[in-house]
Amino acid sequence: MIAIMNKREFIKRVIAGGRSDRIPKSLFGSGRWAYYQTGLKIESLDKDSRSFAESLARLYNNLDTDIIFAGSGLNTFPAEAIGGELSFKRGQTPLLAAPLIQTTEDARFLRNLDITHSPHSLALVEMIDHLRKLLPDRYLAATSWGPFTWAMILCDWNLLQDKTTSDKEFVSEVCGLGAQLSVAFFDRLVEQDVIDAIAISDGAATLIPLDLYQDVVLPAERALLERYRDRGIARFLHQCGKIEPQVALYPESAADCITLDAGVDLGQVYKLYQGRAVLAGNIDVIKTVFGGKPSEICQAVTECTSAIPDPFRNFILMPSCDLPPDTPLENVVAFLACADEAVKA
Repeated sequence: MIAIMNKREFIKRVIAGGRSDRIPKSLFGSGRWAYYQTGLKIESLDKDSRSFAESLARLYNNLDTDIIFAGSGLNTFPAEAIGGELSFKRGQTPLLAAPLIQTTEDARFLRNLDITHSPHSLALVEMIDHLRKLLPDRYLAATSWGPFTWAMILCDWNLLQDKTTSDKEFVSEVCGLGAQLSVAFFDRLVEQDVIDAIAISDGAATLIPLDLYQDVVLPAERALLERYRDRGIARFLHQCGKIEPQVALYPESAADCITLDAGVDLGQVYKLYQGRAVLAGNIDVIKTVFGGKPSEICQAVTECTSAIPDPFRNFILMPSCDLPPDTPLENVVAFLACADEAVKA
């Protein structure tokens, strides 16, 4: 078993395949939940990024989570760099006020983007940089959308839905543009040496035919993640929704860690992956973490970890998806505490 130095070094060793002496645990995403808990207003980030970081640091200092998904809930910010107008609605993830992409040529034309044209992204980078200084012993993973989820954000959904059955070239181009938006944001953070990992969420990809995912979207995910293979940055892929038809393909994405929704048996997937990636998940976030009693949460954690052949290697306990903003704090604390009681090393 590995010796634990601090949470940051601990997760680095877990991602590298080392066996631990406790079950690694984390909240997935949880950005909007954290902003709700601290009273932060997302639309105010660009006005005082340091205070934003300080409020989050106070919250996370009192939470026993090994990983902080920095910037979670703000994944759409880089779209400003290609002229997107952000829409802030109370209690929701910021999206775009209107679609940007109508044609393949639109997506190609916008490929030459500059993240400095996104003031909210620059403020987010500043916030994460300050968060790193305040939490030097926490593992920080910066978040963005995966290629197809970007496509859904950048396009009118009815148009994109039609293109998924009639125009692979269009889907490929808009996914490529989305990947570039993520890269522009991630590169800035990597250059400043403030993050340990990148994480992309591509749950929208479960809405498309399997062959389109395999032929177009999966290669786009892989190209995005492989960019960071030799840069000392770990790579997380989160997939949610009806993931069962695609789940066997996710290790081909080049992700070091794959975090999964509650729609699959995690023990079976752990055996399927055979150590090709660290597996994370998948306690039902709505029914259990949000809506359950502490005893029910602990029972779910016990059942999940008991199904994993070796929960001390290639596994991180997480909720199945992002926390609803009004998830009770006591439930989150209970979830994290239950990991230490579920299985004894």
